[in-house]
Amino acid sequence: MSSKPATGSGARDVWVNDVEPTILQVFAGGEPISLETRIAVYTAVYNCMTKSNASSADFYVQIQSFFTEYTTRIATAAPADDSTLPEYYDAEWARFSPGVKFVNRLLDFTNRHYVKRVRDEGHLDILTVRNLAFKSWKNHVFEALLLRLENSNTVEKARLERIRTLFEAPELNQESLGNMHLSAC
Repeated sequence: MSSKPATGSGARDVWVNDVEPTILQVFAGGEPISLETRIAVYTAVYNCMTKSNASSADFYVQIQSFFTEYTTRIATAAPADDSTLPEYYDAEWARFSPGVKFVNRLLDFTNRHYVKRVRDEGHLDILTVRNLAFKSWKNHVFEALLLRLENSNTVEKARLERIRTLFEAPELNQESLGNMHLSAC
């Protein structure tokens, strides 16, 4: 990613050129994200979101689409062998959940500028970046693999039910995130 933000670009351009490559790097667990890159992304997001309400909404849609597509790919890439599915799930969760924490901080301006405002206006379906990511995980990974996990005979049904209950909470706290693994940690 260039350290110069894509000033004057629309939400899609900012997403594709500045934000998405950085987020993919975070989830890949590769090189740490430099301070220069974080500042450039934050600046690009700031410039995009302060342009107009429509631009802010468009940017939020990019975030939604990203997490939907990303979590769907995780579920699609799950191994065919159900006996290895819990290990796959746990490994992906172990990479995803800390990545979400970083991305939520990276896109904090989105939460403060757009999400808070529209939620204050009564649009409670608009979630923070963090909650949006975890909702996508629940909908596209956990629920997509649930039947296979239940049938794998390697995961306790009570553990699956506990995870399902945790996902129903309006906000996942740090303790909850640590209890989302299928295997006993």
